Amino acid sequence: MLRSDVEQLAERSLLRALMDDPTPVGEVRGWLRPGDFADSWHRALYTAVIERHVAGEPVHPRAMADALTDRLGVRLADRPRFAALITATPYTPNALAYARMVLDTGLRRELVGLGVLLRAGAVQSAVDRTSVPLTTTCNLVDVGLDAAASRWAAAIGAAQQQENVVPLALRAAFRNGEEQEGAARYLEAHAGRDVEAERSHVVELVGALIAHPEAVGEVASWLPIAAVGDPGWRLIYGTTIELTELGEPVDLVTVAWTARQHAQHGPALPSLEELGQAVETGWYAFPTVAARTVATDQARRLADTGARQLQQAAANPGVLIGDLVDTGHTITHALRRTATVLPVDHDTTARVIPLLSITRTQELAR
Repeated sequence: MLRSDVEQLAERSLLRALMDDPTPVGEVRGWLRPGDFADSWHRALYTAVIERHVAGEPVHPRAMADALTDRLGVRLADRPRFAALITATPYTPNALAYARMVLDTGLRRELVGLGVLLRAGAVQSAVDRTSVPLTTTCNLVDVGLDAAASRWAAAIGAAQQQENVVPLALRAAFRNGEEQEGAARYLEAHAGRDVEAERSHVVELVGALIAHPEAVGEVASWLPIAAVGDPGWRLIYGTTIELTELGEPVDLVTVAWTARQHAQHGPALPSLEELGQAVETGWYAFPTVAARTVATDQARRLADTGARQLQQAAANPGVLIGDLVDTGHTITHALRRTATVLPVDHDTTARVIPLLSITRTQELAR
């Protein structure tokens, strides 16, 4: 039994039930939108049913076939499909139950689409080197999550703590999935993540932190130890944070010695030469600039991971809509915290490297 076939059956059964007895239309239209239907023909028919019911006109199959022909034309109206609707409905249809099934499927697709928005926002912030694209996207996604939660609560008759209203300025972003489609095209136009480059950025940051330990606390507030992908450098970074919190000296010797003690049973640490090179380079680096580079990497990683989690959870019928919404808010919270590292506007002063730094870097390159 294919899931898509079951979803199509639910859509057909709902439409047939509403044409048999349009009484539930008044309740259903408050939380079920045409966009929740996966099939475009079903979407058009549901829209026509609502319009005719509100206008006080009949919505029986023959009347709807004529209405759909007037709306779409003979070819797109596809009148023979009404035969499938007539045979799809059980003898005792439950329109409200079928409507909740359609809404469940529609909300899951919508939530997966919000994950695509987060990925695009993270990429745009990485390109722009500012926090605005990501924070704006997080705000938009939070609104979408709240709207989904409100619609589901209305469908199942659950009490809501507050009424979530989508601002007028943001409603267009959810119209027909246009924003999600644009985000998907934006992602296709940009290269994927470079894991090796991300590792080198972390190495640069850790070296800068050991050379400038006064910046450790700020970085540790948004970059968890577990977020560092390389096990060896993860331990070096964790050791640096530990020494800072204990009030111990943070320098090449102390970090190397302490990390060696922690790594008695693994993981393999970077060589002393590699660590020394990172610290030496870190002396002439700006921790703020290195942190921003890592922050953009982390934002993309968090967005990719979060979008994948939403997609996997949405595909599991056992995961409730409320749990999906909570997961989405957790992701936006983490992304928003990471975005605080980036400037709101383009900050050129932080990218200016002193002449001494340039000279020293050229010497190291030789």
